[in-house]
Amino acid sequence: MSCYTRHLDELLPPTPTSADTRALDDAVRVYLGMPDADCPEVWAAVKERRDEPAFVDGVRAAMRETG
Repeated sequence: MSCYTRHLDELLPPTPTSADTRALDDAVRVYLGMPDADCPEVWAAVKERRDEPAFVDGVRAAMRETG
């Protein structure tokens, strides 16, 4: 599973399943436009933006679309 999803727990349910973390990983990759990137590359992009409200809102929207 993705190396960074544990750092985005505010976007996961209180007791996330592997399907929840996979959905989050997919949504983050869609939002960032990095579907085939390695985990460390995605994590670097997430670290730069994870505190931005637009990032959180964008990932939530992507989760609704892919979900």
